[in-house]
Amino acid sequence: MGLNPSRDVFITCAVTGAGDTAGKSVNVPVTPRQIADASIEAANAGAAIVHIHVRNPETGKAARDLHLYEEVLNLIKRSGVDVVINFTATGHLELAKWLHWQGLRRLGLARPFPSA
Repeated sequence: MGLNPSRDVFITCAVTGAGDTAGKSVNVPVTPRQIADASIEAANAGAAIVHIHVRNPETGKAARDLHLYEEVLNLIKRSGVDVVINFTATGHLELAKWLHWQGLRRLGLARPFPSA
């Protein structure tokens, strides 16, 4: 019994890569504007999903700053591009909760975000 492959394909673009990719290539987006622009470009090229880690704009290292995520989110939303935004919250529970809440809020299902 062979596999019946589907013709439907969802392309995911890991816009910022993982780990110290910014230290390995000058082409890795670092600032929120660069990350948003790369995400928009990927969506316009056919990506259905953009997988995003935010970076410290000064060092290029991984960051867990909620404001950076929010800035990237707002820039992509304002562009009007149709793409699923997959933020990663590697190892940070408060960030994971905030990102989950943002998804529920967009669906109109969120209660006020707990600040504590």
